[in-house]
Amino acid sequence: MRLLLITNVYPSPRRPTKGTFNGEMVAGLRDAGDEVRVVVPMPWTDLLATRASGPPPPGVTCPFWFYPPRWKHATHHHWMARTIVPAALRAVRGWSPDLVLGYWTHPDGAMAVRVARRLGVPSVVLAGGSDILINTADRARRTEVVRVLQQTDRVLAVGASLRDAIVALGVAPAQVGAFFRGVDRQVFHPGDQAEARTMLDLPADRPVVLWVGRMAPVKGLDVLLAAWQRVVDHPTHPLLVLVGDGAERTLLEQGAARLGDGVRFAGSIAHDQLAPWYRAADLMVLPSRSEGMPNVLLEALACGTPFVASAVGSVIELAGPGNDLVPPGDLEALATTLRTRLDGHYRQRATTPVPDRQEATAALHAQLQAVVAAPRRDRQVA
Repeated sequence: MRLLLITNVYPSPRRPTKGTFNGEMVAGLRDAGDEVRVVVPMPWTDLLATRASGPPPPGVTCPFWFYPPRWKHATHHHWMARTIVPAALRAVRGWSPDLVLGYWTHPDGAMAVRVARRLGVPSVVLAGGSDILINTADRARRTEVVRVLQQTDRVLAVGASLRDAIVALGVAPAQVGAFFRGVDRQVFHPGDQAEARTMLDLPADRPVVLWVGRMAPVKGLDVLLAAWQRVVDHPTHPLLVLVGDGAERTLLEQGAARLGDGVRFAGSIAHDQLAPWYRAADLMVLPSRSEGMPNVLLEALACGTPFVASAVGSVIELAGPGNDLVPPGDLEALATTLRTRLDGHYRQRATTPVPDRQEATAALHAQLQAVVAAPRRDRQVA
């Protein structure tokens, strides 16, 4: 198939670590024989906040779009359409896609629906998590999210729990399916912990608890550091390692200063270099306020590292022996669970099966192919 993906959650020269899971998805589809082109809408604020490391890779276009500062997110699809729809149509000139994909329901999914209608092909919107679980708390944006979900030919949610949340918004159950992410098992697999710690200059005689991600409010790092104050004095002298970067990093570093050598900020790490960090850790922690199906948990499990995480989104579908769930935002429960694990269970390795990227890609490919082959709805053709 020929697929056009429209999403701002994708690695770009200005944000190379953003949306690596979508980069993996595209790589998997290309490995399976699909032709995929990607349009990555870049907000104009990135011109001020970031610097490009080079040109986009082949098949990827990164157009900028403008929105007036302080205008509500519910209007962003109007502003995005001014530049992103023309850019998407230019990206497929002389190359006719069979289907347009959108990741992140609004505004990216709205652009996918518009472009698909202009081209006279079906659209599929992939729902990732917070676009459904958090953004719909705002009434105006909820209206736009539901509009996109009802207009697209098919909605695929990351996991069964998120699929149920979409149906609860009033979308017909027959229109909603689920897909699952896999990991590259050639990269993410169990290995020697001592060797990984030596390579990363991590202590051999202390429990290591690992967090990986984007330092943003939704990730709950404020809760994690507050809970860690009640954990750092544990007799095992644990070390919390934070891998990633983001707008909150400076504030978090200031808050963690009083924890001394109990916290280490490792900075941004390339996706293909993360596996040793997972192998070095005794435990993965993810205290997010909202998630879909977090790739960091899948990758950690594939490396044999169990987790303690918030019971949000499709995370509950990953909970198995050796993994613990806590209520989101509950620092008492998080601190208690971490201390309990450090009392003697932190060396237990994970055995939860994780789908291989090829398997997950084949399943997604089949679902997309079924949409292409299905009788089409009436569409506006340019």
